[in-house]
Amino acid sequence: MAISGWNKYMMSQSEFTADHHGHATVLMGTAPVAELIQLARGFLLVNRTEAQFIFRTSGPWLAVRMERHRGRGDQQDHALVSTSYAVLPLGITKREIDVLTLVSLGLTNIEIAERLGTSPRTVSTQIERLLQKLDQRGRAGLAALAVDSNLLALPVPGGVDGVVPIAAVGLEKFARMLAGNHDRVSALAALPPMRRPILLGTLASLSGNATDDGEEHVRGSALAVEEINANGGIAGRPLEHIVADADLFSPTDVRGAMQRLIDARVDAITTNYISAENPFILDMAADYGHPFLHLDTFEQHVDLVRDQPERYWMIYQTCPSEKYYAMAFRRFLQELEDSRRYTPVNRRVAIVEMDSPSTRITGNGFESALSSVGWSICSKVSAPFRQTDWRKIARKISASNPDVVLVAHFIPDEIALFHRLLKEHGFTGLVHYVYGASIPRFKELLGPLADGAVWSSVTSRTDSASATKFHRDYLLRYGIEPGPSQASAAYDQVQLLAWSWARNGSTIPSGTCKVLREETYRGLNGIYYFGSGGQSPLSYPDGTADPTLGQVLITSQIQNGRSVVISPPLFGAMNRLQAPTR
Repeated sequence: MAISGWNKYMMSQSEFTADHHGHATVLMGTAPVAELIQLARGFLLVNRTEAQFIFRTSGPWLAVRMERHRGRGDQQDHALVSTSYAVLPLGITKREIDVLTLVSLGLTNIEIAERLGTSPRTVSTQIERLLQKLDQRGRAGLAALAVDSNLLALPVPGGVDGVVPIAAVGLEKFARMLAGNHDRVSALAALPPMRRPILLGTLASLSGNATDDGEEHVRGSALAVEEINANGGIAGRPLEHIVADADLFSPTDVRGAMQRLIDARVDAITTNYISAENPFILDMAADYGHPFLHLDTFEQHVDLVRDQPERYWMIYQTCPSEKYYAMAFRRFLQELEDSRRYTPVNRRVAIVEMDSPSTRITGNGFESALSSVGWSICSKVSAPFRQTDWRKIARKISASNPDVVLVAHFIPDEIALFHRLLKEHGFTGLVHYVYGASIPRFKELLGPLADGAVWSSVTSRTDSASATKFHRDYLLRYGIEPGPSQASAAYDQVQLLAWSWARNGSTIPSGTCKVLREETYRGLNGIYYFGSGGQSPLSYPDGTADPTLGQVLITSQIQNGRSVVISPPLFGAMNRLQAPTR
């Protein structure tokens, strides 16, 4: 029996778009309720192209359809949300939809009864009726039919904790993380320390121009939280994940998001490189006095912690700094020539750097370092954020005829445009990107044109059984492969905190940070050893010769749509390089 045709009874009542930040534009009908906007934000994070479900309200229930799209010129995805009055098929009641939803999420009759405030016998009777109405033989058939026919109801009765993490559940989980429900958080924080959940705050750029990394960061963190809770939490205490969204390039946005996490009294805060562009966050974290883990890749902030440990003792940069990119690039040029895979014509490098303090890697003797291996700089361009004439730069660089172009810029749509323009101007040398080309969207935008691009990252996932499991779990949960850096780095941050809380025996900040500072942890992205000063990991092979003490600075080349590691030697081989035809 098929009931997928029930949608034909629905007539559109309203339609709107919503973005990660919760901004909504009504296209037709009545204005959407706030809960639907939050669910739309959660939908964007679960990375589905479409989702359909029944929305439970105190009045008429709604049938909801969400579609993911990105228009021409948009910098981020939007959710197109259509709603209509739900017509329940085959005489199914609202209570039976609740039961059907909970059956589909793997709950027993006793668990369903507890959530619905009824008896297991009543639930058993309701399930028997559903089996008859839907012509199914068992619970598995009911669950499959409910998912296939979009009969799951949100919000899930009783909440989404402890249920099978199918897509609809993930949608609601992310919505709850982003909502920052103040009443709920206040109630949790008011509980005695050993009874309340551990509150983990994540500051993420889900709006503006760095959403690709922001999405990966939240997804990687959420996967770690889910795994920790599935294994019993920390000494029986589950993690409660709260996500605060902020546009990376809006200081007002960032300050407000950081303050929301502090007001929620979270036990620790994780983020990517938002604090590199907004350094005032470090002082907010210092005043708050709880662990703050970031991915600034910024030696200036490492120095700050090293010089003032009494103030910044809780701040940890969970990746090596940008200074290692310069060292690795010099080494790359030397390995390139030693391999004889690429014969330079004039041994010249052109440089494009984003106009931002944390992306400037070519100062402090960089030119003399290149000179020491027989190379020179023929052109150097600063690229203002969102104001760069990439056509002009591509033309200028092509005319200077370098053998290698070094690009330190992390906005994927901008560098993808630059890469395309270089090809159009006939550039046939190597293009080496500092981190940016590792972001999956770079390859999505360019397709086959991305082949040949070289990229490096101070923190990348290395081969291991746990990395393989993470890759599989991420793909199954979100329907897309994780990039090589950001998602696993975020996962590691959460696991680092969980490990330190467990070792410390509590979430007391001083003891937690002492564990982080004095002990060594192996994660997906390598070794986290913070004992060398500045509370940032070592980088292999340029910061330490011991690969068991540092994170590997991986250099890869995109070949047939996949990244192939070409350096350093223990992890890749330069003879894998596909040299361009010149």
